[in-house]
Amino acid sequence: MRSMTQKQQRRKERSAQREQVKQRKAKVYKSQTLAARRRVDRARREQQRPRRQRDEKARRQFRFRVRVVHHYHRLLQQDGMTEQRAVELTVAKYQPREKWHLPLSASTLRHWVRQVKRANGNYGALWPLSRRPHHIVQRVSDTVVAIIFTLRHQLGWGGHRIAAELKKREIAQVSGRTVYKLFDRLGVPVKVYALKGRADGIAYRRYEKDRPNAQWHIDLKHTHLADGTPVFICVLVDDYSRYALAAVAGFSNSSEWVSQVARQAFARAGQPAELVSDNGREFTPVWQDSLTKFGHLLAECGIRHRTCAPYYPQGNGKAEAFIQTLNQECLAGRAFNSLVEVQAALDRYLTYYNNYRLHSSLGWQAPVTRYAGRLVAVRGLAGILGLEPMAASPQWGPAACDPPVEITPMTALASRALVPLHELSTCG
Repeated sequence: MRSMTQKQQRRKERSAQREQVKQRKAKVYKSQTLAARRRVDRARREQQRPRRQRDEKARRQFRFRVRVVHHYHRLLQQDGMTEQRAVELTVAKYQPREKWHLPLSASTLRHWVRQVKRANGNYGALWPLSRRPHHIVQRVSDTVVAIIFTLRHQLGWGGHRIAAELKKREIAQVSGRTVYKLFDRLGVPVKVYALKGRADGIAYRRYEKDRPNAQWHIDLKHTHLADGTPVFICVLVDDYSRYALAAVAGFSNSSEWVSQVARQAFARAGQPAELVSDNGREFTPVWQDSLTKFGHLLAECGIRHRTCAPYYPQGNGKAEAFIQTLNQECLAGRAFNSLVEVQAALDRYLTYYNNYRLHSSLGWQAPVTRYAGRLVAVRGLAGILGLEPMAASPQWGPAACDPPVEITPMTALASRALVPLHELSTCG
């Protein structure tokens, strides 16, 4: 009996523990708390500062109007003073000299006097009323709003990117702030970035080469097929133009495969003066004074190999940024059944990214504008991946674009590439 009682007691204790686990609050991490505090503080400062400025301006205007009306009434009390003469003297004395005051006229003064009279002598009627409209008129058409939210949903673009694309494509002239107001009005969540808080005390400085093919960046992206088979994507990006020279998918991440991808890029666009990579084993060897297949290729072609510091991906940031964009706009949320499907999607995305997609770091230009020195004209929704049905429909306006620019070693030379013609065949 005693043992049964002990077993029952233990069961009760375990049941009580389970109930306690169910009632526990969800775990909150420090980063979540700090991010929430930053958002609240930023919103509070943005709202309170303009309000304080508006209140101070209104108080100054109110005091000025009271002084003017008081002076007008004092003049009327003098013997022989007419209403016309009192208005003229008051206007002459109180012509505003402050930037927040409007020019004082006789009609304005008489209007203030009538306001006080209708309020039975209450000078509070002179307090300036808000000019904010009672009903906000939506100046953005329904068609443009539909396009904005389609771009947001399909590609995840922010307000400033959407505004730049709409202007470039001659769809609408809106600002990034207007787009963000639309997001806020219709409840679209927008991630708040605090890049200064994530800098870890490091004063980051961006750099950029002054011509195409002066420096390339290489990196690998790891993904999976629908059946779980691992796939590797090797990307090559030009530093000056952000032009994506290659995005090749394969089942291997060996140094030999990476060197083949780089060799094909050299044959297509010419050789860079130097190439930046991280310290992955496909790029750098384990042993001192030795080279990988990739290192042998660079030495053979006379290309300087630069590596970023260990655990510092910012040193290869242009390739990292392109991989992030590629993943967000091309790979995320899609299931590929074969390597051929992956490569077809990559080829289509590179055509769009290089020729039709604007880049914020280039002053909202397409990478081909810098790399080839040629402007590819685009209008409407043409060229945007995933929006082909909308681009073909006349409901969303006319859509047209120039064909993509074909990149050859001659194209790179035309844009001040470093490699002369007689050297292009050495590593082809």
